[in-house]
Amino acid sequence: MAPLADYAKLPELEEYGAWFKDFADLYREDGILQVTWKTKDLPMHHSGMSHRAISQLVRMLSMDWKNEIIIFTHLGDSWMIESDPEGWETYSELPTQRFQHQYFDDTNLIKNMVFDLDVPTIGAVPGPGFHWDTAFMSDITIVSEDTWIETPHAHGGLVPGDGMGLMMQHYFGTKRGNYYMMTTRQVTGQQLVDWGMASEVVAKDQVMPRAWEIARMWKKMSYENRCIMSNLAKRPLKNLLMDSLKLHTVSEQYASLLRVAAGDLGDENSAQQDEKYISRTNAWRYTYPYMQQPMTRETWQTFRTAPIEWFKKVERGEEVNPHGHNEDPGYYKPYRPTKA
Repeated sequence: MAPLADYAKLPELEEYGAWFKDFADLYREDGILQVTWKTKDLPMHHSGMSHRAISQLVRMLSMDWKNEIIIFTHLGDSWMIESDPEGWETYSELPTQRFQHQYFDDTNLIKNMVFDLDVPTIGAVPGPGFHWDTAFMSDITIVSEDTWIETPHAHGGLVPGDGMGLMMQHYFGTKRGNYYMMTTRQVTGQQLVDWGMASEVVAKDQVMPRAWEIARMWKKMSYENRCIMSNLAKRPLKNLLMDSLKLHTVSEQYASLLRVAAGDLGDENSAQQDEKYISRTNAWRYTYPYMQQPMTRETWQTFRTAPIEWFKKVERGEEVNPHGHNEDPGYYKPYRPTKA
C-alpha cells in the first residue's frame, strides 16, 4: 500500500543553481559540490544582495542530500575584494529593510554554515580578500601563499560584530584575537595556519587541486561516517555561535544605528563610513602590505585617505590596480577539476 503522502518535492541542483546564477557557480561531481562565489560573470562584489544570497544558498544546499561534500571558493585569483557601491540602497531603509539585512542576514550568513550543513565542508581561498566567512567557517580551510585578510570594521568606525572578530578571538586566542580585531591589522596565510584559523597553506595554483584531493579522499569513507565526522568538526563552532554570535551581530547593528541617528555616517571624514565609501579602500588594502604592520594613530588616519588618493591615480593611469576586473565576457572561468 502507498503512504498517504509522499516526500515533499524539493528543488534540484539545476533549479536552485538557476535561482542563484548571479551569485554562485555550482559544479557537482560524484557528490562533491564546488560553490564558486561571484557576481554575474565577475568576482563577487560585496552588496546587500550578495550578502543575503550567501545565506540563502547555503540553506538550499543543506536540503539537497546529493551534496555530500561541499567546497567553497571564489571566482578569480583572490577572495572578495570589490564592493558594489550601488548595492546597498535597501540596506539604509529604516526600519524593516535595515532590520532584515542586519538582524537576519548578518546572523544567517554565519550560522547556516555551521548549523545547516551536515556534510564535510572545505574552504579554498585563492588569495587575499575580505568577508571570508564561508571559507573559514568550513571544517577545514586551504589558503594560498599570498592570502592575507583582516577584520576591517573598526578602521571604518564600525563595531566588528559580524562574526569575523568572533572567529579571530576563537582561533587566535582572546588577546591576540582582540588585538587583530580592534586594530584591523592584517594576517598572512602562514599566520592563519600557525594560529589555527587555516589548515594548510599551499602554492597559489594548488589551492583548488588540494581541496578536490581532500574531498575525493573523504569519499573513500562511508557517507554516514563522513557526516558524523563533520558534526564533530563543527561542534566547537556550534557552541561558540550559540553563546556569542547574536551578541556580536546585534552589537554592531546597535552601534551602527547610533551613528545613523547622530548623523555622522558617511564618507572617510565621518565617524563611521558607510559601505559605499568603505568599498573604495578594498583594492588598495590588498595591493600594499602596509596594514600587516602594527597600526598607529597616524597610519590609522592615513589608511583612510591614502586609498582615495591612490584610486584617483589609478583613474588617471598613474598607478595600476592589480585587482581591477576584466570586463570582457567569459574572462573569468570557474575552476574545474581534472577527472579522477
